[in-house]
Amino acid sequence: YRPGRRPPHTLAPTAVTRPDGSLRALLGSMGGDSQTQLVLQLLARLLVTGDDPAAVIGAPRWVLATEGGTGFDLWERPAAHRVRIEEHAPASWRPGLEERGHEVRTARPDPAGFGHAHLIEFPVDGPARGAADARSLIGAAVAG
Repeated sequence: YRPGRRPPHTLAPTAVTRPDGSLRALLGSMGGDSQTQLVLQLLARLLVTGDDPAAVIGAPRWVLATEGGTGFDLWERPAAHRVRIEEHAPASWRPGLEERGHEVRTARPDPAGFGHAHLIEFPVDGPARGAADARSLIGAAVAG
């Protein structure tokens, strides 16, 4: 650390609004270089597939990572990129990624590599509902 230095990234909390401006959801994840990758996967599951918060948070994930990396050096070592997929991902993920030229590694779910995601959804016609990542030992969804 020194004056003028910047961290490689910051946390990526995300607010989702409806066309009328009302709040639809809040979500985010820790996870080093994979933060924005994870947030995009959460958004796709919430907004495209319409999954409920528990399904969004519990679904398998993939991340672009570096072999032997620190979790904070992805963009400095492009030749070392690999796609890591969680071991409980659908069987079709690995061959589909390999057919597209990616080198794939299967990994156990872990908070350091696949995030500490949290999500609160605010339905138009009901109470808020949320989920906290079981991959993480921190945080919980609690009804208030």
